[in-house]
Amino acid sequence: MTSLRELSTELMEVQALALDPEIPPEALQDTLDAMEGMFNEKALRVVHVITNSGSDVDAIDAEIKRLQDRKKTITNAQVRLKEYLHFNMEATGTTKISGPLFTITLAKGREVAIVDDQDELPEDYTNTKTVVTPDKRLILKALKDGAEVPGAHIERGQSSVRIK
Repeated sequence: MTSLRELSTELMEVQALALDPEIPPEALQDTLDAMEGMFNEKALRVVHVITNSGSDVDAIDAEIKRLQDRKKTITNAQVRLKEYLHFNMEATGTTKISGPLFTITLAKGREVAIVDDQDELPEDYTNTKTVVTPDKRLILKALKDGAEVPGAHIERGQSSVRIK
């Protein structure tokens, strides 16, 4: 069975032969019509495969969501158990528990600076960030309207296949 790629190549070769004046136009047209029919049939089969694999994608998405939910449940349980252990160690004044597999330590928290009012801070204790980003919508509109925008130009993006 001929592949879609082979049909494409053959179709382009026959279309190039159309420039040869010695080939009768009827013969050329018959060949082109037959090849286009095979090409179209093959393309429709490819679309069948694409649409039929959609259910697999849906099933995989559902399984991913189920596993993500399960992961979240387990992670939340771990956090709650750790908080439970932390609370009870602090309540009893226990700072260290040793066992054959684990050593549990209630570590002191790190010192952190708390900013009560950012506006009162001297400038030496602040960082200023400036972010500049191009407004691509505005640039495209200006270029389409015929304006010259230094440092920018219009390009056509990659073509896409739409299946309806």
